[in-house]
Amino acid sequence: LFLWVQICYNPHMHTSLYENLYRKIALDIRTGRLEPDSKLPSIRGYAEEHAISKNTVINAYNLLLSEGYIYSKEKSGFYVSKMETGLYAEAKQNRIETEIKDKKNEPILDLSSNLVDSTNFPYSTLIQLYREALSKTSISLLDQAGELFGEKDLRKSIADFVYTHKGINCTYEQVVIGNGTAYHLNKIAVMFDQKGTFLMEEPTFQSTLQIIKDTGINIIQIKQDKEGINLEELKKTGEVHTGIQFLHISPSHQFPMGTTMSAPRRSSVLSWAYSADQRYIIEDDYDSDFRYIGHPIPSLQSMDTRERVIYVGTFSRTLTPALRISYMILPKQLVKRYEERFYYYQCPVSRIDQRVLSLFIDQGYFVRHINRMRRLYKSKRDYMLFLIKKKLPGVITEGENAGLHFILKANKGENELIREANKLGLFLRGTGNGWIIIGYAHLTVDEMDKAVGILEQIISSK
Repeated sequence: LFLWVQICYNPHMHTSLYENLYRKIALDIRTGRLEPDSKLPSIRGYAEEHAISKNTVINAYNLLLSEGYIYSKEKSGFYVSKMETGLYAEAKQNRIETEIKDKKNEPILDLSSNLVDSTNFPYSTLIQLYREALSKTSISLLDQAGELFGEKDLRKSIADFVYTHKGINCTYEQVVIGNGTAYHLNKIAVMFDQKGTFLMEEPTFQSTLQIIKDTGINIIQIKQDKEGINLEELKKTGEVHTGIQFLHISPSHQFPMGTTMSAPRRSSVLSWAYSADQRYIIEDDYDSDFRYIGHPIPSLQSMDTRERVIYVGTFSRTLTPALRISYMILPKQLVKRYEERFYYYQCPVSRIDQRVLSLFIDQGYFVRHINRMRRLYKSKRDYMLFLIKKKLPGVITEGENAGLHFILKANKGENELIREANKLGLFLRGTGNGWIIIGYAHLTVDEMDKAVGILEQIISSK
């Protein structure tokens, strides 16, 4: 898939596919990524694996053969030639040193919350859809960069999806495609010329906090309680800081505390927004697709009757963080303002990727993938909690009813626990207020056993 996409996105679009493939393999040989005398895949195998024609591979191999990059053995196949050049030796040495360094410093296990189970990524389906998109779309899909709001097809697909599965009623004109939540948050701040105040939960995503700081807008953090953002503190802050106010919250599964905002608290937050002009809620719908107990709680956007909620969603958690496709649903009153402020921008996401994702949603693959992953992640969560209850008596867990992480508190301080775990090869992160983040989505059963075993060793020690 990635080779096919790389070839199709190559800036030398006037060259043939086999020339682009030749350049890629030649570069891998010159830089030592392909070892001398290593065997190349068969022509048929290479073609099938990367969804390209056998003639493309044959022409590329013949060009490599004619220039001495590879050699052939009768009835055996093609092999990489030995290139004892300074460039090759230096590249190889750098690669070896990097691998040694990475191996030395890389922890045995990583309990970060931003990782997903990539073994269940729908590779074959997406390869099929890339081929469908590239074979059926007009040449304009490749010739033009695309519009500000993104591809109409994908925006319609998202509008239909959120209506059916999240109760969000919007038109495709309200949907904006971006390359990550940070992209949308930046645009919101800039759309109002950095005027006003950003109200954010404490603690929250440190990366998100820094991104908002970079815009220059005023930021105030508000603490949480067991139901979500502290309502009394929110009201007091709103009275002191008048003018435009943006309240950024993650009601479905707050990061890092894992809190799911109750329905009454959501209603109260909406009332707060309605109580003054120019108050907007940015609903960062983090982990909303993975709820394991009870029915999904309605989104704030679906409860909003006065066009005050800006909804932000992403495909990073449901598919892969590497996809970098997100979306924002603007209140109707802000659509024109957004268009006028950013008319000279273009959507930062590839039009081909947008087309493929639209097909993935429309043909039902996306919903099936979410349902499958929800079952898988629930089983992983259950096993991790079982291990913790069995081996770590006395620890407290919270935020485990939704999302891909929960938090844990032990009889040792947050920093001490993180420091000792890192020494034993277990990478942990804390919340900054005494809790440890336990991300489990990407772990195998054996890795969960090892991780909890290390925690048991640390917590039981004096």
